[in-house]
Amino acid sequence: MDSSELKKLIDRYLKNKATGQEQKLVDEWYQSYDDIDESLPAAKEQQLKNEIYNYASARINTPSTKIRRLNIFRYAAAAAIIVLATAALFLHREIAQQQEQQKTTYTIFKTGVGQVKKLDLPDGSTVWLNAMSSLRIMDGFEKKATRSVYLDEGEAYFEVTHDTAHPFLVITNSITTKVLGTSFNVKAYKQLNYVAVTLRTGHVEVSDKQGKTAVLMPNQRAVYSTPEQIYHVSVYNGEKSKGWVEGRSALSNASFQELALTVNNIYGVKLTSKNKQTDTYKYNVIISQSRTVDETMRLICSIHKNSCRRQNNDVTMY
Repeated sequence: MDSSELKKLIDRYLKNKATGQEQKLVDEWYQSYDDIDESLPAAKEQQLKNEIYNYASARINTPSTKIRRLNIFRYAAAAAIIVLATAALFLHREIAQQQEQQKTTYTIFKTGVGQVKKLDLPDGSTVWLNAMSSLRIMDGFEKKATRSVYLDEGEAYFEVTHDTAHPFLVITNSITTKVLGTSFNVKAYKQLNYVAVTLRTGHVEVSDKQGKTAVLMPNQRAVYSTPEQIYHVSVYNGEKSKGWVEGRSALSNASFQELALTVNNIYGVKLTSKNKQTDTYKYNVIISQSRTVDETMRLICSIHKNSCRRQNNDVTMY
C-alpha cells in the first residue's frame, strides 16, 4: 500500500466510512505496533506518545460537527499508525545502516607529491591514482551487486573490466559515475569548485545527489559545478585525460587555481600570485614531470608575460 492509498484508508476510517474489513485492518495494524514500542528507547517512546496525543488533541478540538462525533481512540489509532510507521521505518533504516557500516571494511590507497600509483583491482579493472589523491575500495567489492569505489580526493583514471551484471560506480563527494566497462578519468580535488569526468572509450552516466544526470559518449567531458550543481558537457580529447599517467598533465582553459594545484601536486611547491589579473587568465599548457620546477615556471610565466620568483617551496607570480 502506497502513501496515497494509506491516506485514503485513514480518511475513511476517521469518517466511519470504512468497510468492516478495512476497520479490522486498521485496528490490527495499530495493535501490531505494540511490539515496536518495546524496542524503542524510552525517550523515543515518550516522544512518539506526545506526538500522538498532540495530533489527536488538535484534531478533536477543531470546531467541526463531524470531528466531534468521532471517537478519540479512533484519532489516536490513526495518528499512531502515521507516527509509529514513520518512526519504525527510520529506526529500521538506521539500524540497517549501522550494521552495514560495522560489517564493511575498506582498503585505502593514497599518493603523495609527484606520485602516480597503478592499482590492479580484484575484478580485473585497473586504476591509476594521480598525485595527492585518495581512493577507497570496499573489501570484496567484486562480489557485490555494484562494484563501488570511492574517490575521496584527487584524480584517477579507470580502465574497467566489462561486467553488465555488476555496474562499476566511482563515487565522489558530489557525483557518481556509473559504467559497465570502459575507460575514463575522474578529477575531484577538494580545492577545485568542480568535478570533471572525461570519457575515452565506451559510455558512462554521471549523476549528482539531486538525481540530475549526464550521459557521455567517447571524447566528451562533463564538468559538474559544485556551487551551481549543474553540468557542462563539451567535446574533449579523451586521450589527453590520461596524459598524467605518463607524467604529462594537460591543462585546457584552466584557471590559476587549477594551475597552482597541478604545480603543487607535481613539484610540492606553493604557487601564488600578486598580479590581480591572474584571476582572469586561462592556461593551456602541458606540465611535464621531466622538467624541473624552474623550467616549468619559466614556461608558465611566458604564457601571459609574467615574472616569477622562487624561495624554497614558495613561488610567486607578478
